[in-house]
Amino acid sequence: MASYNPNTRVVVAGVDYTEVHDEWMNPDIMKKAKSGNTRVVISRSAQRGQLMVGDEVAMDFPVCLGTSTHKTPLGHFNITEKKVHHVSNLYDASMPYFMRLTDGGIGMHVGPVFRTPQSHGCIRMTRSSCVPLFKTVKVGTPVRIVP
Repeated sequence: MASYNPNTRVVVAGVDYTEVHDEWMNPDIMKKAKSGNTRVVISRSAQRGQLMVGDEVAMDFPVCLGTSTHKTPLGHFNITEKKVHHVSNLYDASMPYFMRLTDGGIGMHVGPVFRTPQSHGCIRMTRSSCVPLFKTVKVGTPVRIVP
């Protein structure tokens, strides 16, 4: 298996999507996604995420991560649960398209995405990037959160 590379640059028509607040998706690569060849890489410092299919970037998207007092954890995780309609039992907040990463409630879901960390540890995504990611990944898909 290829190593994770959160520094993969995605340049399309002269726009470097690793440096802007935009999102990018390659439909041809998305069609190749299967349960055994996908993984997600989240960069805490860049506040960006990538869906990798094999060694290819299928999606590159902005994320909003945890604040300094509620940091998004670093490390290797697997998606353990997927729920279209999820409500946080800690904050009574709606977390659509929730993909659980930890038993402590950390996951990826639709929510406000700012250029600075503002979540309580979760990985918030725009609806336009979270929904296709949710539909593509499976329970068990590896997720790596890097500095």
